[in-house]
Amino acid sequence: MLSGPPLIEIREPGRAARRLMLSGPVTFGRNGDNEQLRDATISPRHLRLVPSPTALSVVDLGSRNGTTVNGVPLTGRAALTTGDTVQLGDTEIIVLYEPVTEPLARIDEDVPSEPPAPTPPVDPPPSRFLTLANRMLGIDPTGKRNLFPASTELPTRMPRKMWHLVRIASMAVYFEMIVAMFVRPAGGLFVFFGVVVPLLPGLFLIAPGLWRNSCPLAATNQIPRVLRFTRGKNPPDWLYARGYLGATTLFFGITGARLAGLDRNGVAAGVVLLLVAVAAFTGGVLFKGKSGWCSSICPLFPLQRAYGQTPFVTVPNSHCEPCVGCAKNCFDLKPRAAYQSDLNDPELAWSAPRKLFAAALPGFVLGFFTLAGKTETSLVQRYSVLGLFMIVAIGLFFALEAMTPLSVATISVGYSALALNIFYWFAGVTLARSFATVTGLSAPWLHWPISVAILFATIVWIARTRVVELQFALSTGMRTEPVLLSLPKVRPRDPEISSAPAASVTFDGVQVDADTGMSLLDVAERGKRPIEAGCRMGVCGADPVAVLDGMSCLSPPGQDERNTLRRLGFAENTRMACCARISTGNVEVSLTPEPGSANRRRPTRFDRSIVSVAVIGNGIAGVTAADFLRRNHPDCEIHLVGRESHPLYNRMGISRLVYGRSAMQGLHLLPEQWYDDNQITTWLNTLATSIDLAGRRVFLGTGEALPYDRLILAMGASSALPPIEGLSRPGCFVLREAGDAIWIRSYAQQFRCATAVVAGGGLLGLEAAHALHLLGLQVTVLDRGDRLLAKQIDARCSQLVLDHFTRTGIQVLRHAETVSVTGDPAVRRVVLRDGREIDCDLFLTATGIRPNIDLARSAGVPVERGVLVDDRMRTRVPDVYAAGDIAELDGQVFGLWPVAAEQAQIAAVNALGGDRPLAGAEPAMILKGVGLELFSTGKVEPEWGDEVIVIDRPDSYRRLILSHGRVAGATVLGHHPGDLAAAQQAMSSRLPVPVTARGALHAGDWSVLARTERTAEQPVRTP
Repeated sequence: MLSGPPLIEIREPGRAARRLMLSGPVTFGRNGDNEQLRDATISPRHLRLVPSPTALSVVDLGSRNGTTVNGVPLTGRAALTTGDTVQLGDTEIIVLYEPVTEPLARIDEDVPSEPPAPTPPVDPPPSRFLTLANRMLGIDPTGKRNLFPASTELPTRMPRKMWHLVRIASMAVYFEMIVAMFVRPAGGLFVFFGVVVPLLPGLFLIAPGLWRNSCPLAATNQIPRVLRFTRGKNPPDWLYARGYLGATTLFFGITGARLAGLDRNGVAAGVVLLLVAVAAFTGGVLFKGKSGWCSSICPLFPLQRAYGQTPFVTVPNSHCEPCVGCAKNCFDLKPRAAYQSDLNDPELAWSAPRKLFAAALPGFVLGFFTLAGKTETSLVQRYSVLGLFMIVAIGLFFALEAMTPLSVATISVGYSALALNIFYWFAGVTLARSFATVTGLSAPWLHWPISVAILFATIVWIARTRVVELQFALSTGMRTEPVLLSLPKVRPRDPEISSAPAASVTFDGVQVDADTGMSLLDVAERGKRPIEAGCRMGVCGADPVAVLDGMSCLSPPGQDERNTLRRLGFAENTRMACCARISTGNVEVSLTPEPGSANRRRPTRFDRSIVSVAVIGNGIAGVTAADFLRRNHPDCEIHLVGRESHPLYNRMGISRLVYGRSAMQGLHLLPEQWYDDNQITTWLNTLATSIDLAGRRVFLGTGEALPYDRLILAMGASSALPPIEGLSRPGCFVLREAGDAIWIRSYAQQFRCATAVVAGGGLLGLEAAHALHLLGLQVTVLDRGDRLLAKQIDARCSQLVLDHFTRTGIQVLRHAETVSVTGDPAVRRVVLRDGREIDCDLFLTATGIRPNIDLARSAGVPVERGVLVDDRMRTRVPDVYAAGDIAELDGQVFGLWPVAAEQAQIAAVNALGGDRPLAGAEPAMILKGVGLELFSTGKVEPEWGDEVIVIDRPDSYRRLILSHGRVAGATVLGHHPGDLAAAQQAMSSRLPVPVTARGALHAGDWSVLARTERTAEQPVRTP
């Protein structure tokens, strides 16, 4: 067998054949980066050859006349073998030898590996007319389209830099118009009131997102955020809850001022426009996102809401990246669902102002144009008549709501359409005059086609909005009453009250009673059913189950759970037991998930020039990165290098390897076949020894070199070793990997250890102490601080945790810091800084983590505590990304499994050409499997003005921190799954908790948190 780099022969017309040894990637073409050819029939950059230890790959770079391999057109990446002929133009490249013993199968061949399944019958295609009607009305007859996509899921048609230029131009025009109001008032008034004002309502109807992205006031409001000098505060309660009323007042006030001559006084109009710009800028300086202007008190905000609810053209938001959750039912986040969510909001103080504006609008428009120009009447008379018009319109609105079966949404859209038609009946004349002024052509008839076009558009718009209303009702489960969030409600906790279980779950024939809000994992553990458990957040993939019946009784899957299920590849009835929560009813579950279809939809758009991607690290970050790389690029080589000898396993479950009998059984999260199915080349038990950034190669300890077009660093972290003398003695351990746990168990048995000391009172330290206790050792935990978990929980909860471990038989010493361990040769004693000495046979340190940055630092990748990345997970080296415990973002290394998975997804998507930011999220702390259930997230210590709600009972402890009326921190100790779910959702949504609900919270009924939400705020897609 031949060894060494591949050898090829190049046969080009008019030149002698020549041979080339491929030591790295080579680009061929007339202007090839490495190998220039004279053949005039080929493209400047035609194809690439990339040798790696597993394959010699060829990929066409989008050439004009294509490439063939052995006469077959090359459509993706192909793995070449000895004797293959690559044809580009009139040039041939022949592979003389390729030193790979097991070449990868060509993924562009048309011959299937097994007989294809019979094609199911398909319905005849709809007619063109029906297809056009469906598009106009927004109907999806297939049932597969996401009806309420978020802006992040919509295709971006224009780069963000281009939007910046548009906004700069719009601000320049706006301020130039203000100057014109003072310098040339006639021209300024003509442009604003004769052109801009008449066109805006039509723009709101057709493409409201275009205005939201280009509005000069929105751009002015976002200047502090873009330039990073905003204070970014949460808006006060009055602004958050009553901002719409303020915006309505400003709209009617400023527009109504035209009756007093505002549209004839350039100075007055200029002052108003200037004050509005100053208010928008001030709101951006003080408050986060758009909460200080665009989504609160902007005078045009109510009008945008009324007419932008069913956009004919949806333009994705380009302002708010990342989203900071500044607005409820945000149009910029979910355009099609926002207004429906507003009108059906269960909080009357929120929905009523929206209805009031829609009710008053046609009366205001009709009254305004009826009174405009009637200078013979006094201002008092004009405004009195205008008010009368509005009152009549409002009365008719609520009469229709009370006396007809029409929904509020239908009446609102009808009223808005009526107002728009009245407006353009009169404004069409204004536009005709403006057209004549600009062009010099008299066209008094122009207002007729304008009115007809608006009439037609509003008729279609009413139909579209009705369709959206029905879709919204269907997707949220709404009937005629307002919809509440589908968070589980908890049962009353009064011990005097006894009631039958609200639900039950049958696990492989064994029925277990369930409480509302419990996860399938909670129920399985209650019934002592054999089930794995990991991070309990749906990311690790430790507990997939098959739901045989009762899927509708479970909460819908979130994005993390969907990503995990997609990675695992089981059947469609699979759920992660830790995420699927029960509402009511009976559910039948099998603890053995069913295999899924091997078919995965092949991406149609991807960068074919990316041939090889190397991922260093085989933990959750590395495997997630490899998974999303393959999802988004079907052809490239993916090399996954892992230092450990195990495939991906549940790192959160390794403590049971200390006391359990099953070793690695049940901890593996992916079968080895998964790597082969996804054509991911794994290098387990392999060290990456160095990285050549200039040559784009990763050198392995086995001697191979992996070429890469993109590199993702996911080496994770190691246990941080404190400066303790004697840590090299036998009997000193850390607990970070499966191998550590296995070695601890082996050592404790071999040397018959009876006592153990754990340095570190954090999560890992407490879990390790519990595991050693179950192994039969007498355990002492050393905590340097005043109390346990001081950064995650408050003092009272910390005391309760301490009491639990003390009752268990684990001693906890506070203000205890180790300076040395002694013994000859193995550890026998621990010496503390205050002079105390503790006997021990086994010493374990759990004092934090240290990112594994040595490889990156020696290669020249900028590092501090971790590898420095931005919110796209890009390092400061082109085409090199980092994710997981090794990545440092804004000075933080999170060290959390769910965060690592999300970062890896972002790194993979962006490595392939995407531009997706990492969404900010509040990490959660979960302590379970130690005889205790503890959840904590957000604030621990309240600030001035925060409200703290504490429920301290013998069987549980719960604590909420409300900041500006919103949940900013939550702690749940004890088994209260409904409360935990409600607190998590309230934290993530950042919606205000009504004052009327505070009493129930103080009484211990946290189910009221569910009523602060709307189902429409949750993703309704099921990709």
